[in-house]
Amino acid sequence: MFAYKFKPRLWPTVLTGFILFCLLALGFWQIHRLEWKLGLIAQIEERAFMVPAELEDLPELFYDELEYQSVQITGTFNNDKEMTLYSIGPNGEPGYDLYTPLSISDGWTVIVNRGWVPEKLKSKIDRPQTLVDGEITVEGLLRKQGQKLWYGPDNEPQNNNWYYSNLDEMAVAQNMKNVYPFYLYAAKIDGNNKFPVAGRTEVNIVNNHLDYVLTWFGLAIVLLVIYVITHTEKRET
Repeated sequence: MFAYKFKPRLWPTVLTGFILFCLLALGFWQIHRLEWKLGLIAQIEERAFMVPAELEDLPELFYDELEYQSVQITGTFNNDKEMTLYSIGPNGEPGYDLYTPLSISDGWTVIVNRGWVPEKLKSKIDRPQTLVDGEITVEGLLRKQGQKLWYGPDNEPQNNNWYYSNLDEMAVAQNMKNVYPFYLYAAKIDGNNKFPVAGRTEVNIVNNHLDYVLTWFGLAIVLLVIYVITHTEKRET
């Protein structure tokens, strides 16, 4: 027969208690983050799928509260200032997203991502049918500018080679004033042309917080099990 006796030691207990406290604190913090992220996703999905609002009718909101807002804008494209940003197309084919300034009546210039074209159609000369003249109404989602990847190339405005979206750089490169602080990602193709391919924005917000919750609480349980096993003596009776 065996008897088991739990016999904790001071310093291992103190250290275990401190680590356990940290693990639990991280777990509960991730629960809070999970609740926040779920609320954010619900808000974004509501904005993205609502009836498009007129840009001038939008209330003055915090910057993050306009991300993915569905809007419609009427104006005139400045095709001479079109910018091409390297992008992968729907079937994994390399190509370019067309960023074209749209001048609207209240004095703002909105840079519109009209959609994607393959590499062979980078030059406007090779796709005159994709250029839109005259007043047009564009529907889409407001999007923030992108971030440069640490391993990614720098933009080359002088060659019209863009690798990440940057409003300030684009405004300077094309000598534009009063640029609206969001891009508009078009939701529809202009006219009946095959290109550019628009409507590729995915409302896909990364939410890994539940995984983090399970990780931190799981580590806390493992720590407790190891602590109990380590401080339990087995004796014959």
